[in-house]
Amino acid sequence: MTRYIIALSELGIKNNNLISLLQSFPLAIGKMFTDDFLFESSFELIIYKEYFSNKDLVNKALFEADMILEKNKELNIKTTFYTDKNYPKELAKIDDPPAIIYYKGEEFSRISEYAIACVGTRKPTKFSYNAVNYLVPQWVNNNCSIISGLACGVDKLSHQSCISSGGKTIAVLAHGLDMVYPKENRILANRILSNGGTLMSEYPVGKKADKFRFVNRNRLIVGMSRAVVIYECDEKSGTMHNAQFALQQKKPIFCPDIGDKISEFQTGTKKLIDEHVATVIKQGRDIKGVLAAVGIKNVKIGMRNIDIKKIFLHAVLSVLNSKTVLKETIQELELPVHTDDSFYEDTIKLIDDNKVNIDTILNALIINNIESKLK
Repeated sequence: MTRYIIALSELGIKNNNLISLLQSFPLAIGKMFTDDFLFESSFELIIYKEYFSNKDLVNKALFEADMILEKNKELNIKTTFYTDKNYPKELAKIDDPPAIIYYKGEEFSRISEYAIACVGTRKPTKFSYNAVNYLVPQWVNNNCSIISGLACGVDKLSHQSCISSGGKTIAVLAHGLDMVYPKENRILANRILSNGGTLMSEYPVGKKADKFRFVNRNRLIVGMSRAVVIYECDEKSGTMHNAQFALQQKKPIFCPDIGDKISEFQTGTKKLIDEHVATVIKQGRDIKGVLAAVGIKNVKIGMRNIDIKKIFLHAVLSVLNSKTVLKETIQELELPVHTDDSFYEDTIKLIDDNKVNIDTILNALIINNIESKLK
């Protein structure tokens, strides 16, 4: 039936109609392509007759479906439909869930249902680096998963912080799974999969990252989650769509406390806080409100600050824009380590032996990484 469902989509049948067919007429879906008398014998199905009047278009849709399935097999892309048991339960609750989901990696049922969407600017300041990497490890420690969109900036930080914390993260993409946009996040995409996470999209292979698809993608990021955390964003950014979808879907919104002095990348966050749309997370250890919102009642004892910072260091090292950033930081701080794969382990040993200060290293790495984007 998979072939015919995809072909219906390629024919131009709208998403809500696909869901209706899946719910009410699953056995008729295949027959729509083979039985010319089906539409005459069913009043409910006659509205779809016009889609099958042009045999060339029908054959083209079937051909496109076959090409999609062939490419899916090649790339290990799986499909799930709205009525399937393995369709994401939280996503099924929204008003406009996708009839078809394409995904790679772990099954949705094997990733924690206590899902938190983490979103924000593509140009994070030091504030987002700190907020993401203090909050995410504690949520993961309480069996939460992280949902984001694999964009640069806060999305990237959130996915990586989850991975560095030993958690599973889901990336919702705005295009087919035969590509990764932006290209620089290909390594992160593979890292998500190799660490038990999932890449998903409502679009089949071949669909490019057009602007409107990012808005559609945002409704799924929110739909997959039980709570939405917006770190920093400007008032006109695409991140504000996440807030709108959260309000429509009745999902609680949280924002870390940005204080009184704000940057141009925080005007949207300030608006959400000032208008009482979002609940403020007062400090890095103020995690209980978000955990309660996603349904976790028994909160684990808080993590040690040094353990959070070690995860933070691992995450930051994993998202550096280039090896030059690390090299410059080592030279700047005169660290007795090398820029090879042993940097993290060697540095942790120095930290444990009280020979270097982890805050100093984190601060230098973050600043140098942000500045490297400006060069």
